Amino acid sequence: RKGIYLAWISLKPYLMAQKELYTTKSKLAKVLSNKELFDYFLSTSRQITTNPEGLGIFLNGANPKYHVLKVCNPYCGPCARTHPLLEQLYEAGNIDLQIVFVPGGGDEVRLKTIRHLLGIASKGNLELTHQALDEWYSQDNKDYEVFSAKYPLYGELARQESNLKSMLDWAEQEQITHTPTIFINGYELPSNYAVEDLKYVLN
Repeated sequence: RKGIYLAWISLKPYLMAQKELYTTKSKLAKVLSNKELFDYFLSTSRQITTNPEGLGIFLNGANPKYHVLKVCNPYCGPCARTHPLLEQLYEAGNIDLQIVFVPGGGDEVRLKTIRHLLGIASKGNLELTHQALDEWYSQDNKDYEVFSAKYPLYGELARQESNLKSMLDWAEQEQITHTPTIFINGYELPSNYAVEDLKYVLN
């Protein structure tokens, strides 16, 4: 009995801390899932000033309530982590998802990767576009040569220059300083929300 009592005494602070953490997380989830509060913070956030229509890759949701624009770099770790989270919202039909790419460094391999992803999307095969995006962002070691061999393109690559330039010009005009940058219905995701929180409010 003494051993059990001593074990309880030693574990009690840990268990209490876990309980408090769970309570805090539950309260936080309730706050984050308050759509009116989210809409308020969103309305006070930075607004897009230049129309992004026609830029990048556009995936139409089945029954969209929100337009989500993700500005990302194909080689950015945080961008890769946000991809499946936004993909889940898109698959649920709740959002239109627009992906605008910036190279985040400007070296030729990054530019080639962006052209390739745009080229795949330009074929108009939604399933192929999904597959390519999922595969690219799920890779730990992103190898353009391996990826491009699996998704061969021909004339589509050369036709992406104007799209690429338009995206870069837009990102400069909007003063995009980091990736991913997320806009919802034209407003930047408020700093007190993470992409993970969107499942609470964009459902």
